[in-house]
Amino acid sequence: MSFPRSPSWWVVAVMWAAFSFIVLARPYWNAFAWDSFGYHLYLPAFFQHDDPLLRDRSWVEAAHKEHDVAPLLYQITERDGHRVVRYTMGLAIAWTPWYVLGHGIAKLTGQPTDGYSKPYQWCVVSGVLVYLLIGLSWLRRSLLTVFSDPVTAITIGALLLGTNLIEQALTNITGPHVVLFVLYAGIVHFTVRWHSAFRTRDSAALAVLMGLAALTRPTDLCCVLIPFCWGEGPRAMVRHWKQLLLVVVVMLIIGLPQFLYWHLVTGEWFYDSYGNAGEGLDLLKPHTADFLFSFRKGWWLYTPLMLMATVGIGLLRKRWSASFPAVAVFFIVNLWLISSWTCWWYADSFGSRAMTGSYPMMCLPLAALIVWAHEASARKYAINAVLSGFVAFNLFQYHQFTKGIIHPQRMTRAAYFAVFGRNAKPPGWEQLLLVDRNSQRPDPLTHQRLEAPNDLFTATVNERDTVVRWVKGSLRAMRLEKEHAFTPAIRIPYEKLTAADHVW
Repeated sequence: MSFPRSPSWWVVAVMWAAFSFIVLARPYWNAFAWDSFGYHLYLPAFFQHDDPLLRDRSWVEAAHKEHDVAPLLYQITERDGHRVVRYTMGLAIAWTPWYVLGHGIAKLTGQPTDGYSKPYQWCVVSGVLVYLLIGLSWLRRSLLTVFSDPVTAITIGALLLGTNLIEQALTNITGPHVVLFVLYAGIVHFTVRWHSAFRTRDSAALAVLMGLAALTRPTDLCCVLIPFCWGEGPRAMVRHWKQLLLVVVVMLIIGLPQFLYWHLVTGEWFYDSYGNAGEGLDLLKPHTADFLFSFRKGWWLYTPLMLMATVGIGLLRKRWSASFPAVAVFFIVNLWLISSWTCWWYADSFGSRAMTGSYPMMCLPLAALIVWAHEASARKYAINAVLSGFVAFNLFQYHQFTKGIIHPQRMTRAAYFAVFGRNAKPPGWEQLLLVDRNSQRPDPLTHQRLEAPNDLFTATVNERDTVVRWVKGSLRAMRLEKEHAFTPAIRIPYEKLTAADHVW
């Protein structure tokens, strides 16, 4: 048997094998917990319960409780009598063949065929690992189009060890981000192929991958900018308008199940399944500065290797001119969309997990930077030292994260520097974190009691409300009855309550 001598091949093979061993060799947790429960919910609803529209909530609540998914059933949105899965179904579609395989194994081995038992979990996890290998292979082939094999090997090795992709692959593999990484790797690969010969089969592959990416996370519809801005950009699209039309039709067909689902449940073809004040896109006021630099979850702070990649975007103009407009435009639009999310820190994760899907695009400028550095000996040693330092820094901070020394969403500047370079939390470190908005109670030593503003309870009362005046003052009480189950809304600007970052 002969083996390839390619360094990049060995990097992909060895790193993927190591990741797979770490994931599969440990006693597995509930792979369908938290957000993954929502992404997965389409599958048992369709295959086990014949209830894709969730008309019966009881089996969902039973599964949620039995498998200790999360404190609350937040994965379903109930509004105006509609019961909708909060997440779109792209990830469920990607998992379907592995879910079916798990169902067959569960039957053969006598395990529960409920969609949640270990055969389903192991098969889905194994399937995502297979997808990861395919994605890394696509990324390797894309880089080899322009860059040398050693540069490709360094780039992929740095990506796997020097970014928070390692956390998503090892501890959150059933989240959407690893699959999105694979889809983006495929989009880059088939964009390169399509623009080299404009073959119909490559445009069809692009359509499938982009459709699944948008169906996995709707904001990733911006991935269409990659083939559209590559090379000659719109001029090439005009010349090959038939293939462009094919792409549009295929993407609409892939999105059709989601549109039908929303229409059957709500009567609307497009439905905002989040629809609450705490989650949404603040497109006119993105949180970009916090997203990039905050000690809470700053992307460039916790993953400085991507700062190097960002610097390398300008170098693509010379190193890979066809890719430069696509990478630059996509980077700006993607950063704007992701940093516009109201919960810009994206809950629990190591660093900014929302960016990991787009890392195949960031590998192009990173490789360009490595090539530029190796053209002069002084730059070579300096950039290699910085690159190695960032990889070591990422691995150490990921170690801290796994030990709870870096909190997954409550870090502050003080808390960050209190544990910087340390392998244990100092006494009193918990007091340096942001407030725990789920369960923390006010500490009388650090919190003060405030009188509510006089105009807090000045909500307009309509004629149907029964008003009972409180004898001790002017505050009003509402008598809640079957026909009038809610009080009028009470609204007050936050700054009238406090100038601090939270109030209890």
